[in-house]
Formats: sequence, C-alpha cells, structure tokens
Amino acid sequence: MTTIEAYIGDLDTRLRGSAGAKADLLTEAKDGLIDAAEAYREGGVDEAEAERRAVADFGPAAVIAREYQAELALRGDIGTLWKVIVGIPLIQVGWELARIWTYGDWSRSGNSHPEWYMSVIELFGVLVLVPPVIGVVALFGTRRLGRRLDSVRLGKVTRWTVGAAASTNLLALLLLTVGTAALDPSRLNVSLVCNVLAIGWVAFSFWLLPPAFRPRPALAA
Repeated sequence: MTTIEAYIGDLDTRLRGSAGAKADLLTEAKDGLIDAAEAYREGGVDEAEAERRAVADFGPAAVIAREYQAELALRGDIGTLWKVIVGIPLIQVGWELARIWTYGDWSRSGNSHPEWYMSVIELFGVLVLVPPVIGVVALFGTRRLGRRLDSVRLGKVTRWTVGAAASTNLLALLLLTVGTAALDPSRLNVSLVCNVLAIGWVAFSFWLLPPAFRPRPALAA
C-alpha cells in the first residue's frame, strides 16, 4: 500500500456520512495528492518521498477529517432541505387530489364550518407554506454565507434551519388535526388513500427532525 493509499484509507475510517458524498471527497483528496506527488517527482524526488511530502503538505488526517466531516454534515443538511422543498408540497397536493377524488367537496357533509375552524384552516394554509419557503431561503443563504463562513459554522446554520422547517410542518399538522377532531372527528377518516397519505406526511415530518437535533458523528482521534 502506498503512502497516499494509506492516508486516504485513514481518512475513510474517520468519516461518517453518505457513502456517495464521502466517496466524492475522498476522490478529490486522492486526486489532489497524486497531482502534488507528481509535481515532486518531476522535481527529481523519488516516488515514495514524493508521496510522503504530498501527504505532509495536505495536513494531518485528524485535522482534515474534521473539516471533511463538517462538509459531509453540510451536504446532508442541504439534501434534507431539498426534501423539505419538494416533499411537503408534493404530499400536500397529493392529499388534496386524493380527497377530491375519493371524497369530494367538504360541503357534502352538510355542516357549515364555524368561524374558529375557518381560522384554523387559514393558519394551517400559512404554516404549511413556511417550511418550503424556509428551505428555499436557506439554500440561497448557504451560497452567500459559504463565502464568509467555514463548513462547521455554516453547518450549524443549515442544521437549525432544517429543524425550524420540520418543527413548523409538525405544528401545522398538529393544529389541523386537533382543530378537525374538535369540530368533527369523522373528518379525520376521509378515505383510505387520504389516511395513508396523512400518515406518510406525519412520518415524513418526524423523519426530518433527527438530522437537525441528533449529535454529529464523533471523529476518531
């Protein structure tokens, strides 16, 4: 095993995260080390010493691993933001279409909606739009802040942004569920398709929370 291969293997064992993202970072690092070693060889240094110098210039594995781990966490958070932007509107539209297809208009129940319930519906309509908006703003923000903040601090920003989006989405669902149950519990059982989508919506919302609040992977010393 060459010095570069050993170094990349050391980095690999220290990192935790998406296999694809980790492979990309390690490939970039390996390519950079190979190029640096090649430059040393062209200067008359033998292959083993060229690789040793390239690795030394790159930095200790423990230090580089911390930087790479922060980058992996940031990429994971950005991926979660995309899921918020796409997933929540998609589920909401799917539920509304399923409700129209399997149940029809709410007026078929024959009961008028009290003013307080209309306020609940309006507030739900606002809250459910907030997570995707937060996601879009956060994605644009990371591009700008990425020029000023390192991966660690930028990762903290995106992490709490994901948490805010997921929490707001859960709040919207809780508000609608409690309000509907108080008005007419039977409306919580619109149709099988709607029930499945509603359960999926709740599960998706809870699935979004761990990336924001769980501890980051510890790095080996």
